[in-house]
Amino acid sequence: MRWTRDDVITAAFTILEQEGLEGLSLRAVARGLGAHLNSVTWYVKSKQSLVDLMADAIVGSVSLEDLSEEPIARVRLMAHRYRGALLARRDGGRLVAGTFTGGGQTLRVAEVIVGGLLDAGFGEAEAARLCWAIVYLALGLTQEEQTSPADSAPGLAEALDSGGFPALAKVGVPLLAHDSFDSRFAYGIDRLLHLA
Repeated sequence: MRWTRDDVITAAFTILEQEGLEGLSLRAVARGLGAHLNSVTWYVKSKQSLVDLMADAIVGSVSLEDLSEEPIARVRLMAHRYRGALLARRDGGRLVAGTFTGGGQTLRVAEVIVGGLLDAGFGEAEAARLCWAIVYLALGLTQEEQTSPADSAPGLAEALDSGGFPALAKVGVPLLAHDSFDSRFAYGIDRLLHLA
């Protein structure tokens, strides 16, 4: 059977969903396809090139439809859609972090974000750095969300009750440990867009 690069990427996403990023390998993809390893390496030369293609596909799933004419609203929506695309795949945050493929899918999302920031009156340097800040917020928070145990702060209440962390105790366990990831992300994006 003749395979395509799209077949390889589709099989790689199946492996990712079943086994996570640790289980992803060219051999696992070949097994998933029922193909020889050479058939996979014909299209994808290394695991890193496979991850780069997968990352570009994840970011490429971000919809550019129905965007607001208002620039800040457009950027905010794109940030939330970007995070949603990362969350839609097992280990999506970890997979995309550290990749910079320069692929058309990734660049089209960056184009909308940077364009919105420029339209909102940010200078070129501000728009570039703010785009990166939005991406880093989404990547970092998504990685934490996708790897956090159910009780992400065991022992925190006891530590705060000890009196050694008065500022943290004033804020309290609910905000420090149990505030939703959605709330954290929305707050972070709003602060970035209003204060940058």
